[in-house]
Amino acid sequence: MRKICSIIGLLLIVASSGFSQRNYVGLSFGSSLPNEEFAAKSILEDGGYALPGFVVEFSGAYIFDYYIGIAGTFTFSSNSPDRSQLGEDLKAAVPGPIPPDTKVQLKMGNWLYSNLMAGPVITIPVWILNFDLRGVAGLSFLMSPPWELTVIAGQDEYFESRSGQNLNFAYMLGAGIRFNVRESYAIRLSADYFRSKPSFSVDENGLVGSITGKSNYEMSVGTVNLNLGIAYRF
Repeated sequence: MRKICSIIGLLLIVASSGFSQRNYVGLSFGSSLPNEEFAAKSILEDGGYALPGFVVEFSGAYIFDYYIGIAGTFTFSSNSPDRSQLGEDLKAAVPGPIPPDTKVQLKMGNWLYSNLMAGPVITIPVWILNFDLRGVAGLSFLMSPPWELTVIAGQDEYFESRSGQNLNFAYMLGAGIRFNVRESYAIRLSADYFRSKPSFSVDENGLVGSITGKSNYEMSVGTVNLNLGIAYRF
């Protein structure tokens, strides 16, 4: 009987340590998996040709009571575009017959975007774990990949350069698990869905403008972020 009481008492002590110090700040790294128009590989569909990239997140939460609080996050992400596929699509867009010796020279950067958001969070402490659910919204600053495109088709040469940046509204929904390995530290796993819809301007006389017939367009930027990091509990 004494052994059973001792075990129960020890479990209660361990469990109570998990329930305390629910606030945290943390740093995590992970993968950014594009979807929606952001990942589409089609000029006609306003595709971003984005490939999987990386994300760095600084986040935190302050819990008002046992379960509900406010969360904040700053993220930086980078996704490289599918340069090969985009180059082929732009080559195919050259008007008229395409000579077999047509050359495409494409110099292109990466998609870069940073986000500052805040919103409510719900945390559920279970033993030495915390299960977190959050929904945050705020501002997203996105820089589209700068490019310089040169297409040499016979005696004709096409050149187009493009770059842009956009500040717009964004939101993120996600869930996470914190493993409280020490009194003041935890390992944090998280999965988030990020979405924004920036608008871009294009040259109507360029290849993209001639294909789509648009001088500007909106693109749904969606990513699934899978992160692993460390958090400081207080």
